[in-house]
Amino acid sequence: MAADRRPPTISDLPRDECEQLLATHAVGRLALVVDGQPHILPVNYAVAGHGEVVFRTAAGSLLTEASLRRVAFEVDAIDAEAHAGWSVVVLGYCRDIADAIDADSVAMRGLPLQTWAPGERDQWFKIVPTDVTGRRISPSP
Repeated sequence: MAADRRPPTISDLPRDECEQLLATHAVGRLALVVDGQPHILPVNYAVAGHGEVVFRTAAGSLLTEASLRRVAFEVDAIDAEAHAGWSVVVLGYCRDIADAIDADSVAMRGLPLQTWAPGERDQWFKIVPTDVTGRRISPSP
């Protein structure tokens, strides 16, 4: 770091800003433990009306193991040149909503959620958040 350059600042983000930032992206990372091993997988996602993160995957994929488990979901934006960025983490539990008939699940399956991976992706899941946190790193003025 240059002598005339001050260190960046790190600040916590309020939950409402975290939820706004979540809605600006379409790809995040889901962290879960399967058979005692941690996994972090990229997923296309959407954000539902109550702040739930919704994703879909193929039957039998590792992501289907997330059902009824505690998970972490992370989204970020980084500007390496400016040494700036933000990160939002959603902690919660995952629920399979592919066959759920409640109104919220039906609405979530209607979200415009496009997946990048080829093939059928008809297994829908939502992450019910128990905690949403975020941090921003900014260059000092």
